[in-house]
Amino acid sequence: MKLSAWNVLSDAEIAVIHQKSLEILQKAGIRVMDVECRRLLAAAGAKIGADGERVFLPQKLVEEHLPLAPSSFNLYRADETPVRIGTDTRVFGSLVIDPWIMDYPTQKPRRPRLEDVVRHARIGEAHPSVGFIYRMEMPPEGMEEEIAYVRTLEAVVCNTTKPLLAAPASPETLENWLEIAEILSDGRSVGEKPRVMMGAPVTTPLTIHPLNARIMKECIRRGLPFCAQTEPIAGTTAPLSFAGGILSANCENLFLLTLSQVLKPGAAVAYSAGNALAEMKAGRVIFYNADKILWKIAACQMAGFYHVPIEAEATGSMVGRHDTQNGIESALLMLPAALRGGGMFNGLGSCYNACGLSSEMIVMHADLICLLGRISEGIEVSDRTLDAESILSVGPGGSFLTEPLTIEQLRSGEFYTGGCFDRLGEQSPNRHEDSMLARAHERAEQLSSQIPAVSEKTAAEIRRWADQKAR
Repeated sequence: MKLSAWNVLSDAEIAVIHQKSLEILQKAGIRVMDVECRRLLAAAGAKIGADGERVFLPQKLVEEHLPLAPSSFNLYRADETPVRIGTDTRVFGSLVIDPWIMDYPTQKPRRPRLEDVVRHARIGEAHPSVGFIYRMEMPPEGMEEEIAYVRTLEAVVCNTTKPLLAAPASPETLENWLEIAEILSDGRSVGEKPRVMMGAPVTTPLTIHPLNARIMKECIRRGLPFCAQTEPIAGTTAPLSFAGGILSANCENLFLLTLSQVLKPGAAVAYSAGNALAEMKAGRVIFYNADKILWKIAACQMAGFYHVPIEAEATGSMVGRHDTQNGIESALLMLPAALRGGGMFNGLGSCYNACGLSSEMIVMHADLICLLGRISEGIEVSDRTLDAESILSVGPGGSFLTEPLTIEQLRSGEFYTGGCFDRLGEQSPNRHEDSMLARAHERAEQLSSQIPAVSEKTAAEIRRWADQKAR
């Protein structure tokens, strides 16, 4: 049988979280800093507070609109191949830029460069485990900020044919993404076969800012999917408990699901929660604590309860080193995505507390997907795989080396033997070139050397757009 799905919430606990979320939305409300959204919510039955910004959502309003959100939607590659995002999918995305790059030759963090963006986009494009590309709003070293955003966007789009996840951080970068979506649509409506999806966060606690409301509205008007990307921080913007973090994120997702369907019934939206922890002693936020696995499983369960896909982090680590802690944290935090699934999972390559990445980490995380995918398939128990007749035939002290099942498994077996894992073990304990890191670097070099199949027409249009913007 297949490996059973992991759960951290019982059906009764999910029902309590849902009911408490409805109570909070009705009694505490949401601060909606957008006039149009407030007007449409009021027309649908919401109450506007005395301050003019707080909106109180009756339970009936929420429950009437929740079923309208679709359980799946498609993103598209340049060749119009659909990438389905649904409650039963496991689609992974890789990063192209972060504040720090883990440099392979020095094994130390450095600031990103434009060539890193090209390299990482090509790795994500060429690796079969990567379904989409995620570019954070981060300028590379040695470039003016406004030009950097344009040039990094050019570098990504000219080096991948896969769908793109965007997180606009300003009105200017939102406009850039919308213009790119128009170019990629090649004369069609951008929503007909969308190549781009965007994040429209609800800011914890219970606030949607004008920019994020605008992102959501622009996506809905154009037919582009979007996601909440909420990040409740336990101890500062959310209660200091696992359950309180789940409730905070669920309230905000419930609001965005409702608002999206008020704006347009059937609008494609994904549940999204990136819970984090406030470390009071150091005054910082911890994004990739290993026990965050509990939040990730819970988020997958809540998204499933509402029958909508989830958009979530794929994996991560607190450290900016290719070491044991990194491996443990990366594997643990990928388990909910790989074993439960339920949507799309971004950030292959991420480490350094969500502030760094490396080419090698992209490859190793992609290999981890394959391994955990194999584990999720479980064990096939059949007459063929039990092979009782061979055991009876060979008997005590015999050998199975030439038995039919052995020959079959050698050709196309069920045991995982792929990726960059070092399978030589004790045969070469001190050879760096046999290590997983060295093998991943070699694989990254090979993948990044492949020329993406981006059409010349599209690349030329993107370059013209970037040149005009950079003037």
